[in-house]
Amino acid sequence: MQNSLRPPRARRITTALTGGALLAGTFVGAPAVAAPATPAAATPTTTSATMSAEACGEGDGLPDSKISIQLYTHVGEIGSGTPSPETIDRVLGEVANAGFTNVEPYNQPYSMPVEDYQAILDRHGLEVSSSHGSTDWDTWPATVDYAVALGQDYIGTGGMAGSYGTYDEAVATAEYVNRLGEYANEHGANKIVLHNHQTEFTTRYPHPETGEMVSAWQVIEENTDPRYVTFQLDVGWAADAGIDVPAWIEEYGDRIELLHVKDAVNLNAEGDPRQVALGNGDMDLPAILAASEPYVQYYTYEWDDAPSFESSAESYRYLRCYLADGGGDEQCDPDDGESLALGRPVTTSSTDDPARTGEMAVDGNAGTRWGSAWSEPEWIAVDLGADYDLSRVVIDWETAYASGYEIQTSPDGEAWTTVHTVTDGDGNFDDLALTGTGRHVRLLATERATQWGFSLYELEVYGTPAGEEPAPGPVTRGAGYWTSEYRQVRNPDHTAEELLCLLSAARGQSDVFDEEVGLTSLDDAVRVLWPRHHDERTDGFDRQLLTLWLNVATGSVALDDRVAKYGTVGDLLAAAEAARLDEDTRWVELLKYQAVLTVVNARH
Repeated sequence: MQNSLRPPRARRITTALTGGALLAGTFVGAPAVAAPATPAAATPTTTSATMSAEACGEGDGLPDSKISIQLYTHVGEIGSGTPSPETIDRVLGEVANAGFTNVEPYNQPYSMPVEDYQAILDRHGLEVSSSHGSTDWDTWPATVDYAVALGQDYIGTGGMAGSYGTYDEAVATAEYVNRLGEYANEHGANKIVLHNHQTEFTTRYPHPETGEMVSAWQVIEENTDPRYVTFQLDVGWAADAGIDVPAWIEEYGDRIELLHVKDAVNLNAEGDPRQVALGNGDMDLPAILAASEPYVQYYTYEWDDAPSFESSAESYRYLRCYLADGGGDEQCDPDDGESLALGRPVTTSSTDDPARTGEMAVDGNAGTRWGSAWSEPEWIAVDLGADYDLSRVVIDWETAYASGYEIQTSPDGEAWTTVHTVTDGDGNFDDLALTGTGRHVRLLATERATQWGFSLYELEVYGTPAGEEPAPGPVTRGAGYWTSEYRQVRNPDHTAEELLCLLSAARGQSDVFDEEVGLTSLDDAVRVLWPRHHDERTDGFDRQLLTLWLNVATGSVALDDRVAKYGTVGDLLAAAEAARLDEDTRWVELLKYQAVLTVVNARH
């Protein structure tokens, strides 16, 4: 089934419910060298992103002390050469305005004196969490000295600091890294940090002793000294290599002290992945963050060459507030089935490249796209094969988006009727509710937002056969139903919209609640599944508890499924409910249960 490119919050609600992955710019390779000098003075400012994050409670997400940003996110601003002092000052100012208090530079040390760089950091209230740079032995002392002067615990690299084409090469790289890490530790730093891309996982060979096939990452991990060497797991690259990231962290967490937190669409699939702001992609970030909580010291956001500082502000808010509200606006997630445009015949006014034809906008692959000539107007039209009463059109824009466009319908592909007009498009994802009937749907782009033409990754169309009544929604009963009704009737100040969205999206009966849920009264149900006096800090816990019961109700999880440390899913639910009902339970205990509930939900 094709994934609808819905607004960020909507996708997160569905993911929490079903346990599937959450929703990507092309991933790029290792960063190039950059070197700054001395800037003019600047004054830190408080932005809307910072202020909105301040509204989140202490337990609503990660603390600022653990959130960082890899500056390669804004390589388009810093550049691949030696940036001017003014450039470094401006970029770091924007990063601070986005909410970050820690940064991870690439290709450090810079050519500027360390005291000058420190002055820029101080001016914007920033500290250096770690860095990526050269691991050449001849320059390693200078790298370590620079990092120690900045107060870094971790000195990193954008790779493994050596080759790993064969098992022996991987072992040799591990031995070399041990030397680097030991030197760093002896001269005032903590550890050297190794960072993965895809090939560290996809390069595999037989272990000489066991014969088991192992990855280069595993060989290097096995042969490095944990006193001097740790790992920065890039969750985006790992997922694109087919790794179950939460499970990997559970197995190797004691060797992973930093994360590169990415989000992307089209992971581990044909075509390149595309990065997006955190919470908008296919990465199951809540499960990843929950699994990493006992181990990770810094969560470093990265979007290789991000489109704007606004996307960094959105990602900062996600990390800071994801347990409270997912970092984004809250919306119900409609389940409209498969896009009517998927795989249907397409015509276009033009293409800018034979590799970017119109069919690629309806192929269900968010890594391919249609691109038009660099002119206006341009259009793309799809033949749905029959008349439909239309309800939604979803557009996943590439960088070259339309600021003005129309959605049109036609019975024959000749005479067109405009059913929706956009005059203030801002790119990214457009999810448009509309009313109209037709066999053909056309996007007529009338105004370019860039110097290029118009380009989009996916065009999705939703509706029902013309004249047919929409199918009724599922009937839902049980504790979840009690809760929604109770909140509507008895607690009108707390909206039931979120819960109703979750229940309707479950697409299944939940009568199992009546027999299995360990509650004796309506008040118990409310207290467990959604607190009568709604406490935002426990909201994430309640969501995950309800989600697991819904997964049990719909058959994707069995009560006798095994859960580490708790026995079975039923045992976990009983323990979590008991903790929730106990007025003496501390928040930190609920947080531990929430982490386990999140991981179990993510696997089903």
